[in-house]
This record gives sequence, structure tokens and C-alpha cells, in this order.
Amino acid sequence: MTGKRNLLTVLIAGIATASLLAACSSGGGTSESQAAGTQTESQAPATSAPEGTMVAVAVGETDVAHQYMTLDATTVPAGTVTFTVTNEGVKKHEFVVLSSDTPADGLTMEGDEVIEDDYAAIDEIGDLPAGETATLTVDLQPGHYDLICNIKGHYRMGMKTDLTVV
Repeated sequence: MTGKRNLLTVLIAGIATASLLAACSSGGGTSESQAAGTQTESQAPATSAPEGTMVAVAVGETDVAHQYMTLDATTVPAGTVTFTVTNEGVKKHEFVVLSSDTPADGLTMEGDEVIEDDYAAIDEIGDLPAGETATLTVDLQPGHYDLICNIKGHYRMGMKTDLTVV
């Protein structure tokens, strides 16, 4: 009788193992990551990758009288453009996109600020703290765009650049 019981135990164990393997391979079982409470690919919420063109922007100061705004691309195709703006400085900055035929270094000013109402404002990232990064996604038609920081005095100290959309 002991031999039959051992055979029965082996058969039950084999069936259980085969069932477990079948469930895991069909996605019906619980994986270690699911049991631990982490998301798996099939459970992850739908996220969309940024569409269009990505442009990295660095803003900051070189000294007390000079600031900068640099792009990794100054010409991009028309359509969706996502700017990833990193404030490398110690002061807060902003990132303003203006549509204009005027070069970025020739915008009209009142006091220490550009008169934004003289241009077609597209969108902006306002008050980006030091050390922070933010993104701005806009739909740009072919033409010329001025990218500036319009916090008082920053434009005069160099926070401006041109972008051409083709």
C-alpha cells in the first residue's frame, strides 16, 4: 500500500507542477513582481512616448552679469516639439516661446523686460526653480521663434535664442 501511496503522491505533485507551469506560461499565474505589488508590462498604465521632435534646453548663469539659454537644436521640423528645459543655475528662470520675425536679440523692451504683447506668445514654463527640469510640448508651424527668459533683467543678460521651424 505504501508503494501505491508514493505513486499517487508523485502523480499529484506532477499534475500540480504541470498545472502551475501552464498557468505561468499563459499569464494566468502570479509572478514574483505581481506578488510583490509591482507592475508588470501588461499591468502598467498606458503612457505615450513624447511625439515629434525633442529639444534639450539648458538655462542658467555664468556669472552675476551673464546668463545663458542653449539648445541642442536650433532648427526643427514643423509639428509637435517637446522642449526639456533644465535650470542649471542658482536663480529661478522661465522659458517663453514667442512667434516673431524679429531675431531674439532685437525684441522690443520696456525697462528690463521684453514686451511679450508685441509678439505671438505660444506658451511658456514659468518660474523654473534652480536645479529643476520641466517639459513643454507645443505645435509649431514653419517660421521663426524667439525663446527667452523674461524675468526682469534676464533677457538683457543673455537669456535668449532663436529657433527656426521648417
